[in-house]
Amino acid sequence: MKGRRQGAFGRIAAESARLALGSIRSQPLRSGLAIAGVVIGVVTVVLVTSVLAGVRNQVALLFREFGSDNVFAYHRTGDPYSPPSEAEAQRVPLDPAFAPRIEALGDEIRDVAVQLLVPTVVGGQVLIARSGGNESDRVLVEGVSPNFFDATDAELAAGRPFTELEERVGARVAVVGANVAQALWGRGRATGRELRLAGVAFTVIAEAEPRRGGFFGENRQDNVVMIPLGTARRLYPEAEQTVLYIRAEPGRRDAARTEAEAILRRLRDLGPGEANDFHLSTADQIIAQLDRLAAVIGLVTGALAAVSLVIGGIGIANVMIIAVTERTREIGLRRAVGARRGEVRRQFLLEAAILSLAGGAAGVAVASLLGGLLTLAAPGLAAVPPLWAVAGGLAAATATGLLAGYLPARRASALDPVEALRYE
Repeated sequence: MKGRRQGAFGRIAAESARLALGSIRSQPLRSGLAIAGVVIGVVTVVLVTSVLAGVRNQVALLFREFGSDNVFAYHRTGDPYSPPSEAEAQRVPLDPAFAPRIEALGDEIRDVAVQLLVPTVVGGQVLIARSGGNESDRVLVEGVSPNFFDATDAELAAGRPFTELEERVGARVAVVGANVAQALWGRGRATGRELRLAGVAFTVIAEAEPRRGGFFGENRQDNVVMIPLGTARRLYPEAEQTVLYIRAEPGRRDAARTEAEAILRRLRDLGPGEANDFHLSTADQIIAQLDRLAAVIGLVTGALAAVSLVIGGIGIANVMIIAVTERTREIGLRRAVGARRGEVRRQFLLEAAILSLAGGAAGVAVASLLGGLLTLAAPGLAAVPPLWAVAGGLAAATATGLLAGYLPARRASALDPVEALRYE
């Protein structure tokens, strides 16, 4: 009995698929307009989900590259290269001299690295890296302590990091990012070469490996020229923006964060009732903030997609109502030869679901194509639809078809066979 039921359902499903595909072929414009809303809704959901997933993975990789055991200290919230908020604009930057004091006072702190951000315009001149006839105008100059490379797990393609002596004497040496090396020397060796920043010559002692992760395929660290902290403070006294990389003892990051906060409050002369005038963050916190933002974007996207699916559902319902009207005599004949109401209802429901699923499949295909084009435009951003997003899009399309086709299917199953056979 069970096998016969499954066989009957299979025949109904196959017949419904044939009729749905026949409807699309015979009335391509009508069917296309009917499922257009479904296509747009699925494209919206799958494409935005793909982009968000790609961005999230790249940003997570970016900040984890800076050290999962690190606590980042900065005098403002947000990106150090972004303009400050009005409330934080007057905050005094952190002092690079805080680094050894934090390291000495913190039992849970292994060491503290310093990153000093040099302004892109110094003495009225834009800092452009030049070597021979080549130049890079996207360069970012940073003064870093010798332990910065170890604290941030920075990998060097060639060469060596700064020494303590070079930092103390203000040696004019540099470690260049992958993009800077490519712009100035192409595929040639960067180490041992000379570059100039606003007329000041530096000897390149190392070239960094291309960094993993980034924002929309771009990692800012690939455009950086790193020079010793002491050199940066001598050459660019206007540079004040300081980021401290506080590296915790293994497995003790939260305790190190608490210690660092207490020590910085003491160094900044903050009273018991005063709020912090600095910000501490970790890679996990930054990623969690991104996840919250992605959730809000996802909700908005879902709402827009739902509107498109509703429009698509209305179109499918109209197509199914027309189909029921056009096939009234066929329905009457089927009922007359013994087809049950449930079988007729299932047939039209399946036909609506298959019609909608065709729209879902088209939406997934379009979203995958757009994601592929976006990945080509930004190779570091893999906008490949995750399987769960594809499955969710197809499931939403199928559900839309079932909901839209229910009333027309119910109407078809309720037709009186005699009256249906008389229908002209």
